[in-house]
Amino acid sequence: MKNLKLFLESIEKTLPSHVTLNQALIKTLKLNKDAASRRINGKTPFTYSEACALSKAYGINLTPAQSNQFSNVVFGYVPFKSKHVDSKHFFQTISGLLLEMTTQKKAHLLHVAPEVPVYHCYNYPKLLNFRLFYWGKYLLNNPHYSKRVFNEVEIDATITKHAKKAYENYCLVPSTEIWTPQTIQSILSQLHFCIETGDFSNQSEVESVLQEVSQMMQQIKQMAEENNKAFDHDKKINVPFLFYKIDVNINTSNLLAIMDTQKVSYQQFNAINFMSTTQSDFCEENLEWIQNIQSKSSLLSGAGIVERQRFFNSVTKQINEFKEGLSKLDFG
Repeated sequence: MKNLKLFLESIEKTLPSHVTLNQALIKTLKLNKDAASRRINGKTPFTYSEACALSKAYGINLTPAQSNQFSNVVFGYVPFKSKHVDSKHFFQTISGLLLEMTTQKKAHLLHVAPEVPVYHCYNYPKLLNFRLFYWGKYLLNNPHYSKRVFNEVEIDATITKHAKKAYENYCLVPSTEIWTPQTIQSILSQLHFCIETGDFSNQSEVESVLQEVSQMMQQIKQMAEENNKAFDHDKKINVPFLFYKIDVNINTSNLLAIMDTQKVSYQQFNAINFMSTTQSDFCEENLEWIQNIQSKSSLLSGAGIVERQRFFNSVTKQINEFKEGLSKLDFG
């Protein structure tokens, strides 16, 4: 009964003053007056389809935990199983989020990133193609990749177009990112793994990906220097970019989207997919955790010149050392 009361109260809050709860149920569920009253009084339980219809009609979260007395949290996600490879297959969750955030008046994206966030790769076709290849072949066992080496997977123009648009949206959303010492290593270790497994035919294939890694890092550095994600935008606009580094490794990728009327928490699973929830208590706790990590991190954007230079010099050194070591590796 407690869950029913919370659910019905949530619906009532969305109704115009001239519409009663009984009238809303009659209209949405195609019930008569008596059947609607029995459901409101708890004498007749709502069916699952009825609850879903009301949730969709009035934008009500079916999560029972809208108060502190509950601990269950309901997450939604986009399944990869049985999907064909297309422009939205691997990154529709994040690209869809970025698009939605561009429509908000007060949006902010917070991300604790133990590996390079995929949206930074959206503007670099070869780098994105490599990450899709690695994820598809070794983490998802996708048949499109499983029996191929890297040079047999052509860059998909549709994916590239979709990704570039998503990157443009990313550059319009104010954000806070916290990188760890292992963040850049996420890409370098994947490259090294694919060299050892024979997925690269020659050194130049790896170097072409590394070149875009360097270009990506240069772009991030400029964003941090300007404290503005849209520093090179045609129109003169300012999109705040708070870039932090923390000196300890954190294995949890944590992303929180703050929007006009709600917060959405994204938890990563299966390597590249995300499950999300708008449950308010969970999102608030998630925000507090990110802010705690932020307080223990060093701000590199804006005025942190020395720390910023030291950080990006370290990243450049790691990339260069990896590139220099390629000559010692056997490409078969």
